[in-house]
Amino acid sequence: MNKLTFTRMVVGYIIKNGQVLLGLRKKVSWGLGENLVSGIGGKIGDIPGLENESNEEALIREFEEEIGVTPINFKHMGKVTFVFPNKSKWNQIVEIYTILEWLGEPTETEVIKPKWYDKDKLPLELMWDDNRLWVPQVINGEKINLEVIYSEDNKIVKEVVKISHDEKKSTAEVTL
Repeated sequence: MNKLTFTRMVVGYIIKNGQVLLGLRKKVSWGLGENLVSGIGGKIGDIPGLENESNEEALIREFEEEIGVTPINFKHMGKVTFVFPNKSKWNQIVEIYTILEWLGEPTETEVIKPKWYDKDKLPLELMWDDNRLWVPQVINGEKINLEVIYSEDNKIVKEVVKISHDEKKSTAEVTL
């Protein structure tokens, strides 16, 4: 049996006055999510000299690089583990954050075109298939811990396992 490897990532969602800032991904690594709308983020510790970068340091760096803002008040909302059976390079463990305060104005770069959306009118048809299952909950304050398994085409969600932990039990719930 092959051991799966995962890239560590962060993603954040700036929330303001009933809206959330998302970005059209114009330039991506490995062809992952090009021309899709998503939260802002990227790899943790992928730059020489930053191999020991923390999740929070990566979040701040990615926001500064991708849209020119510096998050100053943010909250960890959980994580999503992604498994792509036919594109193992895309396997990821993504730490999720909401951002309530930041410095600077979101600005388009060669990587991202940021745009504000009403929290109840997300452009789900322009986002990864799994986003419909967890992004609305996160931007409305719900913490998550999921494993998302994509189908063979790497586009449609095959299975989602919701993982919850407390001191006495651990459960997993599969949904589609």
